[in-house]
Amino acid sequence: MPFDTQHDFNPVVLKNRNIKRITFDILDKQDFQVAVDKSLIESYEFDTNGNISRYFYTSIIKSIDKEITTPPVYKKRKKIRDGGTKTISVYIYDTVSTNYFYSGKNLILKRYFDGFNYYESRYYRYDSLGNLTKELRFKETNNSKDKSFFVLGNQMLLSEDSFQYQKYSSGQTKCTYLNNENRPYKEVVTNYDSLGRKKEIFENYTVASWIMQEHRFEYANNLLSEARFKGNAHTNIDLKITYEYDKNLELYAEKHYKNELLIKEVSYITDSGNGLLNSFIIRDPINKTMRIVKLKYDFGGVSKSGK
Repeated sequence: MPFDTQHDFNPVVLKNRNIKRITFDILDKQDFQVAVDKSLIESYEFDTNGNISRYFYTSIIKSIDKEITTPPVYKKRKKIRDGGTKTISVYIYDTVSTNYFYSGKNLILKRYFDGFNYYESRYYRYDSLGNLTKELRFKETNNSKDKSFFVLGNQMLLSEDSFQYQKYSSGQTKCTYLNNENRPYKEVVTNYDSLGRKKEIFENYTVASWIMQEHRFEYANNLLSEARFKGNAHTNIDLKITYEYDKNLELYAEKHYKNELLIKEVSYITDSGNGLLNSFIIRDPINKTMRIVKLKYDFGGVSKSGK
């Protein structure tokens, strides 16, 4: 979905290409400066149906400046370079991960781990039509000493939400959100176009009725061309993303706006040989920074890197 921080993937493509893992190698660069490789990665693992099964990323929790002394360099007893000292940054990382579990086509459990000792899980239940009817959120403990796998210990319920649906026509549905006391606290009305695509989503909160949030979507050539979000929960905010496609109808550029100010540009580069995304570049025009992301694909145990 637009405005989500996590990337979306097409399960059909992943399944047909037998893609088991996609890893993002990340390089950050400040304008007019040398690119800095901080060994940051994002990794997505998929099951045989092309559904995401695990997502993890590295984040820097601490940077330590370390002074290194280099000796002078001699050639034929003649000094050609003085020795000296230089300061380098040594990074300490966390690995934050989320695991996903399915029953058929439905996601039934999503478990988050912060890299230390905090686990938070969301359990999902569905009706016979596949509509999400309940979400239970727990703080959990892992009884395994080896953090590479999970043994459930204690559970503490953090929240319990239920969802009720009403279909007014082929082009409109309403979902009512209820808390653990079975009291409604939010209503979401979704309007669809004649092709069944989402056109508008309106959110209204029961207690704070003055809070309004809305999503709007526009399409061109059967592809999403613009997504927009407006809300007033804190301050008035207007977010917009525009999408541009090449002659093969492949996405090649995004522009992100906040209150009509351009805050991010994303450029995509596709491998002409296999049609897969090779890399993308995220440009921040305000802070004058750039993030270069190269993709590496694992095809059923055989690794292939973007060139």
